[in-house]
Amino acid sequence: MTNRFQAGLASIKSNSGKAPATAPDEAELPAVIPMAGTAPSRKGKVVISAYFDPAVRQQLAIMAIKQDRSQAALLADALNLLFERHGEAPIAKA
Repeated sequence: MTNRFQAGLASIKSNSGKAPATAPDEAELPAVIPMAGTAPSRKGKVVISAYFDPAVRQQLAIMAIKQDRSQAALLADALNLLFERHGEAPIAKA
């Protein structure tokens, strides 16, 4: 087991049909394994995100496939168009 979620699932499976057990002490829980690190392509970059309808994500994915480009490249183009429209330098790179 590598994290609390998996430990909880194992506990549920082993106790199925039985009364729920009390919560384990912190010392009994397995240690959470941190992520190995940041991918080299992400070093020095930050995440920019927003919430949209699922149809927006689907349309972006379809455009990326049709144009044989990544979704990040399309978003960089969109941001650069926005920057230019407002008199800013087009600096976004995927």
